Amino acid sequence: MKTHAVIIVFLLLYIPQMGISQKFDKPESITFDKKTGDYFVTNVGSGDILKIDKEGNTKAFISGYVSFLGIKLHRGILYCAENKKTGNDFVRGFDKETGKLVFSLSIPNTKQLNDIEFDNKENLYVTDRIGNKVYKVSIKKRAYEVIDSTINTPNGLYFDKKNNRMLICNTIDSCSIYSFDLKTDKISTIVNTNFPHFDGITMDKKGNIYLTSWSIDWKSSILYKYDGKNFTELLKNKNGMADIEFNEKTNCIDIANYFGNSVTHFKLADE
Repeated sequence: MKTHAVIIVFLLLYIPQMGISQKFDKPESITFDKKTGDYFVTNVGSGDILKIDKEGNTKAFISGYVSFLGIKLHRGILYCAENKKTGNDFVRGFDKETGKLVFSLSIPNTKQLNDIEFDNKENLYVTDRIGNKVYKVSIKKRAYEVIDSTINTPNGLYFDKKNNRMLICNTIDSCSIYSFDLKTDKISTIVNTNFPHFDGITMDKKGNIYLTSWSIDWKSSILYKYDGKNFTELLKNKNGMADIEFNEKTNCIDIANYFGNSVTHFKLADE
């Protein structure tokens, strides 16, 4: 497939720091603070959340946890999925200014809480990839419910506000994109593919969907664009591209590189 005209605006490579907690260690997810220009990145390996300021300085913002995967900044709070690896995972929330823990909810009998996303009614959604479940969490009530257990290995989440639906991708040999209608609570299939191991999913302001796809052997990964009809390969490497987020301020797809111990800001073409 031919690639669209794109520019890789910059690549924040692994930067040596004093102390392991300040390094990228299998980064899995990234979120952007449009008010400050800071990025927050989760480390699966060290259990840290890193903060990268607009000058590119990297420091450990949150430490002392087992393993963080998905992360989402919402109303000044960094919500994260902590995989405890004991069958009792947590959704954690940290004040973005102080790092103070302000929200904590245990979800028992989970196997790997993964991606996190919000709707427009203060509900949080989180996937249990290995447990084959999607949860809906009421932040106000500190309660949760299973909204789907039919998708095999649900992983990435994105809230499509315009269509009031949650987009979900999964991580199997031949993946699909699903839609959870927030009005009817019904799951439907948007498209089935032959692509393996979808991980991250996001959408730009024009409604194009972007996904990361790992190879069958997990040694390489591809960033795809789906325009509702066709898939276009935008970027391929061995960095282990994991979760992604569309950054409207920079018109980039922000990517956490699991193997590359870095993050990529992939500039989209102006159309």
